[in-house]
Amino acid sequence: MQNQLKDFKKSFGGAGRASGKSNYPLIALFLLPSVLLVGVFVYYPAIRGIFMAFQDVKSYNMFSTEWCGLDNFRTLFKTAGYVTQWKNTFIWMIGCVGGELILGFGLALLLQKSFKGKGLYEGIVYMPWALSGFMVGIMWKWIFNGSGGVLNDLLMRLGIISAPVNWLTTPGLNLNAIIVAKVWTGLAFFAIISSAALKTVPRELYESAELDGANAFQKFRNITLPGIKTIMLMTILLRAIQTFGSPDLIYSMTQGGPANSSQIVTSFIYLNVMKGGDYGMISAASLIMWVFIMVCSAIYIKATNALKAGD
Repeated sequence: MQNQLKDFKKSFGGAGRASGKSNYPLIALFLLPSVLLVGVFVYYPAIRGIFMAFQDVKSYNMFSTEWCGLDNFRTLFKTAGYVTQWKNTFIWMIGCVGGELILGFGLALLLQKSFKGKGLYEGIVYMPWALSGFMVGIMWKWIFNGSGGVLNDLLMRLGIISAPVNWLTTPGLNLNAIIVAKVWTGLAFFAIISSAALKTVPRELYESAELDGANAFQKFRNITLPGIKTIMLMTILLRAIQTFGSPDLIYSMTQGGPANSSQIVTSFIYLNVMKGGDYGMISAASLIMWVFIMVCSAIYIKATNALKAGD
């Protein structure tokens, strides 16, 4: 291994210096295709999108460079329900991440114990994480169907409701129904992370606590929570950012309706891109979303560094 490393250094460093020639042009030539691909498909669309937010760009004049200042942002905030979409977005993030955390952590606690059929249990827990968002959306759309859905049939058989409920077409219920589907999909993420975090807590601490007469709640509060705090806080922040940018379930279950009652910011952008129209306004909405994500990312990085420093 050391001989191979020496040969590599000799080929790309020593030989060049010995001959008085630099290998940097050759290295740059190898990197050029990757740089071009990233530039064309990542950086150029991002920069172009920022410019479009301040330009009058419609579907019929896609290459327009006419500047319109802040008109796109004014049009955006005059759009019916745009402010409500941000409210829905925060409800979406808090509901999804909170539900996934609570249920995922509970499942992770069960995974710490050995029992018959544990392998099957783990497979059932982790299965939703392997499914695509659109597939999950279609499945839960059938479950929440107002006329022949499984949920209505079950609740009526149990006597909880007397008539079918239109879960996906009733404002106030539809967003909560989508959150349930999202939690079912994402709780495996928290179950996996929580299970791994719990295994990092030394068993000796629990044994010492038992000798001192500590009960289960005292061990959880004084040993488990401090031991996994750093990992769980970072996971919550990361999952919140991921959930913000995941409109697939909303698109496949309600498409933001009715009357934008289940619409969030990212699904609004996605649907308007699919429909076409005022791309300048869509770019303005994307720029606001991008700034929000950057702020959340900065908070995540700062919190991560602070937690690492605290450890």
